[in-house]
Amino acid sequence: MLALGYLAVVIVLGDRIRGKFWLASSPLHRWTAAFLVGILVSTWLTYLFAVAFAASARPLVWANVSFFIVAGFLLLLLRRFDDLDSTSAPATKLNWRDALFGAAFVGVSCWLMFGTLSMDHGDVLLASVVWNDFGPNLALMQSFALGHNFPAEYPYFIGEPIRYHFLFWFQAGNLEFLGLNLAVALNLLSTLSMLALLISIMALGEALFGSRVIGGIAALLLFFHGSLSYVPFIQSHHSVGDATQAIVHLNHWLSSGFPYKGEDWGIWSPSILYVQRHLLGAIGILCLVLTFLVEFYKQKSAGREGTAKEAPVTSPPLRSFIFSGALIGLLVCWNSPIFISGLTLIGCLFLFLPGRVRLAALLGTALLIGIPQVLLLGFAETTHRFSILHWGYTIENATFGTTVTYFLFTFGPKLGLAFLAIILLGRMQRMFFLAMGSLVLLAFGTQLSVDIMNNQKFLYLWLILLNLFVAYALTRIYRVRLVGKIAAILLGASVIAGGAIELFSFHNDHWVAVPFQNNALSRWLRQNTKPGDVFLTDRFVHHPILMNGRRIFYGWPYFPWSMGYETAKRDATYKLMLGATRPDLLLDLLKSNGIDYVAIDNSLRKDEWGLGLHEKVFGASLPRVFQDDEKHFGSLTIYKVPR
Repeated sequence: MLALGYLAVVIVLGDRIRGKFWLASSPLHRWTAAFLVGILVSTWLTYLFAVAFAASARPLVWANVSFFIVAGFLLLLLRRFDDLDSTSAPATKLNWRDALFGAAFVGVSCWLMFGTLSMDHGDVLLASVVWNDFGPNLALMQSFALGHNFPAEYPYFIGEPIRYHFLFWFQAGNLEFLGLNLAVALNLLSTLSMLALLISIMALGEALFGSRVIGGIAALLLFFHGSLSYVPFIQSHHSVGDATQAIVHLNHWLSSGFPYKGEDWGIWSPSILYVQRHLLGAIGILCLVLTFLVEFYKQKSAGREGTAKEAPVTSPPLRSFIFSGALIGLLVCWNSPIFISGLTLIGCLFLFLPGRVRLAALLGTALLIGIPQVLLLGFAETTHRFSILHWGYTIENATFGTTVTYFLFTFGPKLGLAFLAIILLGRMQRMFFLAMGSLVLLAFGTQLSVDIMNNQKFLYLWLILLNLFVAYALTRIYRVRLVGKIAAILLGASVIAGGAIELFSFHNDHWVAVPFQNNALSRWLRQNTKPGDVFLTDRFVHHPILMNGRRIFYGWPYFPWSMGYETAKRDATYKLMLGATRPDLLLDLLKSNGIDYVAIDNSLRKDEWGLGLHEKVFGASLPRVFQDDEKHFGSLTIYKVPR
């Protein structure tokens, strides 16, 4: 199948590129770097080729043909240069511990991804927790796979350049275009991304502490966020039996009790791992760059402490730092918060540790590649005005006391263990921990987008890195005779308790079916409309019109609002079109806004938005081309706008 062949080329190309700039400490580390480097570079190449062929009927055909040709050329070209692996000691072989962690990583990755998205008889089945977030993301994916969305626009808000990091969803759509069904394409890419993230955390743990076991434990702690929300939950039940029954049948996220935005959405639950799937690979890339930098600092330290009789320590070449900066820069269109996090974290390492000339090259390269993407996505052009300096994250009227209380309740158990680790560790690890603190300041001291909830990404990355120090502390405590083993088990249980309970909520979640294929509307859309057509519809979250790659004038308002689009102006235009009473005015409005079809269903007829719909005007002015006679889609009627 072409999609699997594409992924094979991605990994081979990624490994060939990786070998010119980075060493690999283990076979797992090598595979992870190969996949993450390969998928980032290959996705960029494929998308740029698709944009170059946007005037053709099927841009992805020519984009993938061009990618395979260029990838073959690069593989031949890169053979002429030696890998860094060939000039150093060989990477350690895979041992039974690596295999055990790897098997656990594969199992949990497949469980979370395939357990929240599936297909059944042409319908897309979504776990209820992902239903809302997957609306715009699946629409974006399908606009590439089945539509004609080059250069990319937001399917919920057509007519303006996209302001959303879209490359992950482009690649998922490309894999679907190459032969996989929607669920398999997205789940496979997501599973590989999560697997690569977990292994990259393990590699960073080995670099920081000299132990892949510590890194593996830290990776597994990713699924247990450490919040104390389980304490009031257990206290609310009168007996152990009642609490056990409540846990087994849990169908909601644990509540912290704080009256802050998002506290009942599961923002510190494992759900972010399978809802924000485009986050995983970006964090994995950053972890690999940090692994490279930690190894560099260790070599610098060894060089200073070595004697003249010892063999000199060879530092990585400058090109390795430029390459690392290029990867950070390429993350803007994959996940922009991780681009910002990477710049901030590495900028602090630049201040705290030696090797500033080389880090300046890394940061300069990242900015040189990243800033044009920031301008392209229009992050600085948001129509919503707000102060960049914002104290308190989601805490309203935040004081120092309320902020500390919230922070300790949410992260206290892990933070205590991390501080113990800092006492036991050396200067380099302490400076790394201090640099991590910049992510907390970003989350609690700034507002870089319209929706302050987006700052969660900064805290989430910080928590992933914090897990490394938590794992180190637990393993050190475990080594202290019997009392240490008991203490480590009890402390570990306090850290994972909340996350373990919330896994039952994941298990008990119910499926929501979203119509996609094998229905009259989907068949009509494929046979009678063009991939680039635009529909005026109700403000959908999910709908076959979106699932079949077509775009709508205005989708659910929260999503475009949160990206800084001028939703107030579109609200007015939307109301003018649907509430038009004169046929000539209606036609002028539809044509001037690029509308190809108008789809009116019972939701619009109920006029819950106060639009003053006059469907008779549409019926008298436009030919009716589709009627939902079976009433599967709210008695949907579709009218065609003449050209």
